[in-house]
Amino acid sequence: MNNKKVLYFSLLLAIFVIIFDQATKWSILAFIPNGGVVRICPYFNLLLTFNYGTSFGLLSPNTILQSYMIIGLTILCLVFLFYVFFKLKTIFEKILTAILIGGACGNLLDRFFHGAVVDFIDLYYKTFHWPAFNFADICISCSVLGLLIFNLLSRKV
Repeated sequence: MNNKKVLYFSLLLAIFVIIFDQATKWSILAFIPNGGVVRICPYFNLLLTFNYGTSFGLLSPNTILQSYMIIGLTILCLVFLFYVFFKLKTIFEKILTAILIGGACGNLLDRFFHGAVVDFIDLYYKTFHWPAFNFADICISCSVLGLLIFNLLSRKV
C-alpha cells in the first residue's frame, strides 16, 4: 500500500470512528433519559451519564475555567497526535493513531455539544461497576494498548 493510500485510509478510519461514536451517543441521548438504565444482561447495562472530568471521571472540574482547561489540553494532545501521525512510518502505527485521533475527537465533540462526555456502557459484576464508558473510549484504550505492544515488540534488544 503506498503512502497516500495509507494516509487516506487512516484519515477515513478516524472519520468513521468519529461518526460511529457520535451516532451511538446521539442514539442513547434520544432513547434513554438522563440517569435511566436499560438492563441488557446480568453484567451489562446501557445508561446515560455525563463525564465532566477526564478518564474515569478524574479531575472533574468545579469551575468553567477548569472545563476550558480540559478542552484546551485535549486540543493540544490532538495537535501533537496529528504531528506524530504524519511522522509515523508503519501502516500499523498510522492506523492505530488514526483510531486514537478519532476517539479523542469524538469525546471532544461531546464537550462542545453537551459540556461533558456522554458515557453509556455499564459493565459490572455483582456490586462492582467499571466506570461507564463509550465507543470513543474503547477506541482510545485499544489503540494506545496496541501502540504500546507494537513499540515494545518492535524494539531491538
